[in-house]
Amino acid sequence: MYFVLFLLFNAIPLFVKGQTDFAVYHDHDHGAWEVGVVAFEQFLDWKGLSHQRITASEINTDTLIKRFKAIYFPGGNASYYQADIDSAGIYHLQQMIAKGGAYVGICAGAYFACDTVKWQGGAFDYPLDLFHGNAIGPIDTLAVWPDYAMTKLSMNLNNSINQFEPAKEEMLYWGGPVFEPAPGTKIDTLASYDGFYGRPAIVNFNYGKGRVLLIGPHPEIEEDNDRDSTNTAQELDDKGSDWNFLWTATDWVLGNPLTQPDLSSILNQKQNQKILIYPNPTKGLLKIKLIRGFQVESIKIFDQSGKSLWNQKPTSRFINISSFPTGIYLIKIETAQNKTLTRIIVKE
Repeated sequence: MYFVLFLLFNAIPLFVKGQTDFAVYHDHDHGAWEVGVVAFEQFLDWKGLSHQRITASEINTDTLIKRFKAIYFPGGNASYYQADIDSAGIYHLQQMIAKGGAYVGICAGAYFACDTVKWQGGAFDYPLDLFHGNAIGPIDTLAVWPDYAMTKLSMNLNNSINQFEPAKEEMLYWGGPVFEPAPGTKIDTLASYDGFYGRPAIVNFNYGKGRVLLIGPHPEIEEDNDRDSTNTAQELDDKGSDWNFLWTATDWVLGNPLTQPDLSSILNQKQNQKILIYPNPTKGLLKIKLIRGFQVESIKIFDQSGKSLWNQKPTSRFINISSFPTGIYLIKIETAQNKTLTRIIVKE
């Protein structure tokens, strides 16, 4: 048993020297949409990118660039972002990106990055100013706020990020912006709203030495699939997966060669959908979610020495675990079909 654990722990790179790939802005009491945070983190785990949650107070006091390659701002309420991130925090974000970092904003995170937000007839100046122009929303022809709906996008196949994409995608729309660049502002359009005059829905551009990706709809949400660890819009269908787009887009964000998930990766992910473990790493409660109909005989947790710390047969689809000290652990899941699945978790 100890030998098997040794192989498992040493076969997977648990720590990466240098910067974490993504800082994930998270403060659900101050605007950040918890669902958008969790779903994006699940995507990052799927792609194998490291991430760490941060709050406004950390941004206001930390230069960020030495710790993170990119920062993600989720959907939610951009006015809270504006109120909580002070002038020092704005400077830290701008410098992080200008010196070679990156910014990904979805919905509220995209509004926050623009010069001016035009929301329901009002116009509001925003200080981050990564995008020189207006973010305009909500778009009632797509979904009357506060409702949501699937919307069809035309993907710009001349943009290298879309080289693996189909010409059309369907993504969840929930109040996100259309982007209106100021005169003379150069951006690349990744996708346009079919239901709103073909105007920009997703844009990417350089900011100093860094890169910015702004997304109006919600590709992080897997509408008819549990792998994003959320129940949002489960009644809808995106006719595929928007995570394939995010896969290549985050390659561009991080300055890596542009790739797409291969077939084996997709097939493995379909198997892994049966069990969701999040957040990982975790500082507190670890959650395990089993999809409906998936039968598990036992869930066991071992420390690095091979000592068994937890061994139970789940009585529901949702299991919460909170009693572990800081460390690295192996989760071993034995199914009713006599199969064994393993996962590595980190308790910070």
